[in-house]
Parts: sequence; structure tokens; C-alpha cells
Amino acid sequence: MTDALRPRPSVNLDNGFIFEALNDGRLVIQKCDGCAELRHPPVPMCPSCHSLDWHGEEMSGRGTLFSYVVLHHPVVPPFRPGYVVALVELEEGARVVMPLEDVARDDIEIGMALSVAPERMDDELTLPVARVRAEVPA
Repeated sequence: MTDALRPRPSVNLDNGFIFEALNDGRLVIQKCDGCAELRHPPVPMCPSCHSLDWHGEEMSGRGTLFSYVVLHHPVVPPFRPGYVVALVELEEGARVVMPLEDVARDDIEIGMALSVAPERMDDELTLPVARVRAEVPA
């Protein structure tokens, strides 16, 4: 029996650079060359200055938990009961939806420090995953 694969994102000309970077082990967000606004999800034209010029800006991988949901039903493979989906605000300001792993639900707090890194889901898919960031002593 084969393990179920995660659903595939719709990759297109507007977002393909994100998945290429994830496959290379990097987290990037679209940044406007006209006004420097970060945009996620990516769009062809900047909503602020209407520039069509942009590039993929590498992110630090540091962020905080802005919001989250715990999915209980329906449980469909490969997901598990209590799967946590987080809205992470990256240190640079963009917000990205991703799984929150390796934390007990009772320990989840809005504003908690998170680390975001690309993680291989299977042979063909790499996605960003958030985990609690280890605090560095001062």
C-alpha cells in the first residue's frame, strides 16, 4: 500500500519561483522593485504602486505566530487529527500559511517565536514548515 501524498499546489508563472526556491532550501517572498513592498501570495502587479517589476527576496526564516486553526474533521491522509495550520508573520513583514509542527496544542500561543524552513514532503514536493524557535540566551 502506498502512503497518500499531500495535495499539490497549483504552480504557475506567478508563483513558480517560490517552489523553485523551496526546492533549493530557501524561503523567498515576492518583493516589488518599484516600492519594495513584500507580497504574498504573489501577484503580477503591485497593488501599492502598480509596478510590474519584482524579484524573489530571501527571507530570514524567523517569524511569529499571527493566527492558527486546528483541523479535526475530516481527517484525510496524509494529515493527522489535530493538524495545526498557522498564519506566520515573517520577521520581514509578510504573512504565510503553513503547517505548525512539533508543538503541543496546549503550548500554542499567538505571538510565539517560530522558525520557518523548507521541508521535503515527498520526492516531488517541498513546502515551508513552522516550528517553535529555540530562544537564544542573552
